[in-house]
Amino acid sequence: MQFCCPKCKKEEEIIGDTTPLCLRCRVPMVKASGYAGLWMNPRFVIARMERTMGTRGIQLVTTHGRFKKEREAWTSGMFALGLAKLTGNEYWVEIETVDQTPDTRIRRIDQSSGHNVVTTQSCEIVDWEEHVDDILQVIRQKCQMAYPPHYCLLVLARNGKKVDFEIVIQEVKKMRMPFAELWILGRLSIADMAMLRIIPDVLRVDFNILEAIEKTRNQQEFLMPGKRGTSTEFRDLGMAYLPVP
Repeated sequence: MQFCCPKCKKEEEIIGDTTPLCLRCRVPMVKASGYAGLWMNPRFVIARMERTMGTRGIQLVTTHGRFKKEREAWTSGMFALGLAKLTGNEYWVEIETVDQTPDTRIRRIDQSSGHNVVTTQSCEIVDWEEHVDDILQVIRQKCQMAYPPHYCLLVLARNGKKVDFEIVIQEVKKMRMPFAELWILGRLSIADMAMLRIIPDVLRVDFNILEAIEKTRNQQEFLMPGKRGTSTEFRDLGMAYLPVP
């Protein structure tokens, strides 16, 4: 079983001891966990992707199926940052680990009624990659599949090609659209991100990535929902340890 020291961040494979202490810091180590049921701060999933690329290599992480969940989490994290700028609310990213769809869920806790009400945006994610010339081809392929009508489609533009969004908007309106929302995400520069919503109506959100990440600093890093009676309660997990895949 893999463990990590919450103080010095040393990672170890430990056999036969389920509650080990760090030999250096003499503090309890944190056992590795998985994605199942874990709500993650957008800042964490974005930093995790950067760390994974630094450890495994950019080419492998951005193309190999082994890292598909990390790529989808990164896109969802960026989407959550844009939503936070748009609404002023806090959002968490949850990766689906059991069913084929959705790829991720964007979670928010609404306490305006005096108790916790969870709102969820179920997201399907697709990359517009270098070998595909037309973003409309990517969108059409996803729209030919069946999805629940409340799903949101996120298209990450990662090929550097220019887009005439007026044409895209007009062509998308002609399609049979199985999604409640369609967003296109892409970098304006190394520091800035843009999100354009095409369905149900046109809306654009631009944000500086570092500034948006900084605003999540006081947000819990990890949450785990649970039931108590008819209400939903949340356990702040403090530090969770997810090894680099």
